[in-house]
Amino acid sequence: MVTIIVLLLIIGLFLLVTIPYITRETRVSSVEILDETDELPEVGGALFLRHFEVLSGSRLYDGNRVEILLNGDGTYDRMIDELGTAKKSISWHVFFHRPGELSDRVREALIERAKAGVKVNFLYDYFGTDGLSDEYLDGLRDAGVHVNVFRPFQWNLLYKIGQRMHIRAVVIDGAVAYTGGFGIDDRWLGDGKTEGCWRDTNVRIEGPAVDQLQGAFIANWAESSAKLLMGEVLFGEIEDDAEARAGDVRAGIMHTDPSIGSTNAERFFVLSIAAAKSSICITTPYFVPDDDFRTLMMEAAKRGVDVRILDPGWNTDQRPAYFAGRAHLEELMEAGIRIFEYEPTMVHAKTMVVDGKWGYVGTINFDNRSMMLNDEVAMVFSSSEIGGQLVRIFEDDLTRAHEVDLEEFRARPLWQKATEQLSRTVSHIL
Repeated sequence: MVTIIVLLLIIGLFLLVTIPYITRETRVSSVEILDETDELPEVGGALFLRHFEVLSGSRLYDGNRVEILLNGDGTYDRMIDELGTAKKSISWHVFFHRPGELSDRVREALIERAKAGVKVNFLYDYFGTDGLSDEYLDGLRDAGVHVNVFRPFQWNLLYKIGQRMHIRAVVIDGAVAYTGGFGIDDRWLGDGKTEGCWRDTNVRIEGPAVDQLQGAFIANWAESSAKLLMGEVLFGEIEDDAEARAGDVRAGIMHTDPSIGSTNAERFFVLSIAAAKSSICITTPYFVPDDDFRTLMMEAAKRGVDVRILDPGWNTDQRPAYFAGRAHLEELMEAGIRIFEYEPTMVHAKTMVVDGKWGYVGTINFDNRSMMLNDEVAMVFSSSEIGGQLVRIFEDDLTRAHEVDLEEFRARPLWQKATEQLSRTVSHIL
C-alpha cells in the first residue's frame, strides 16, 4: 500500500511539473519603445535589422541566391536530382515522412549517394515519420546512411514529448539548401491547385545562409546522437569576392527552438507585426493566434496596415486547429483584418511578407506550437525582389480563395460556435 501511494505521488509530481511545461504559451504581449520618437524603425532598415539580429540570435547576409519553388511540381524533381549530384555530404532534416512514391525516390537517391562514398546523415522525428517501416530505415543504414531519431518516445524524454523537430531542410555539399513547408508524402505531389495536391511554398538557397541551415541540422543531430558533427564536407566554398557570390539577396536562417521564456520565433513575429507600416500578408495552414498576437494584428489594422490572412479553411487536415482559429475570427474581422480561405486543396505554405520587403519562408505556422514548442527554421529575407515575388504569389492564391464575410460568419450554426469554444481550450498545443 505504501509503495502504491509513493508511486502515485511520484506520478502526480511528474504531471504537476510536466503538464505546464509542455502546454506553455508565448510570453511577449506588447512592444515598449524607449526612444522619444515613440516609433519602431522602418522594416528592413539598419536599425530594424539590428533589432532582428539581437532578438532572434540570427543574422542576415548579403550574397545569397534564393529561388521560390511552388508545390511538389516545382520542388521535388529539382531537389532529388541535386541529391544525385552530391559529392561530399547530404544533411537530411525533414519532419514529415510517409511511405509512397516520393519516399521511395528519396530512399533510392540517398542510398545511391551513400554507396558512392558521400556522407549521408538522415535525421527523422519520431512522430513525424510515423509509418516508415524498420525495413525502410534498415535499408538506409545497410547502404551506409547514418540514421538518427529525434526525441523518441521513452520515459526520460516524456517532458519533451510535445516538442517536435518540425524542420524541413535538406543541405547538399554544404552549398545548396532547401527549406519550406514540404514533406515527404505523395499528398504534396502536384500543382497545388487541384484537390488532393497540397499547395506549398519552398525555397532553394545558395550562399552564406546555407551554413546557417547546416548549423540547425548539426544542433539537432547533436541532441539525437550525442555527437557534434565537424569536417570540411559539411561546408561549401566561402566566397570573399563580392562578384563571385551566389546572388544578391540579403537573407539568413533563423533557427528557433523551445524555451521556458520567449522564443526567437515569437520575438521575430512581434517585431515584424509591430513595425509594419503598410501591409502584412500571411499564408499559414494553421492560423491559431493567441490573445497577444491577435491584439498586435488588430492594432496594426487600426493604424492603417492592410492585414490579410490566407489559410486552408475547411480543406484543413487538422479540424481542431481549424475550429480553434475560427473562435476569434469575428473580432479580427471587426478590426479590419481580412481572412481568406483557399478553395482547391489544403494550403500548407508558411510565409509572411511585411511592407513588401521583409518576411520569411519556412516551417513556422502561425500558432503557439510552432512559436513556442517546436524546433523550426525560417529563411528570413530583407529584399524587395523576394518580397515582391511572394506578394504576387499571395495575390494569385487569393484568386482561388474566398473571403470570409463577417455577417455570414456571425450567422454560422450554433454547433460550429460550440466546437470552436471547445477547441480553443487546447489551442496552445494544437
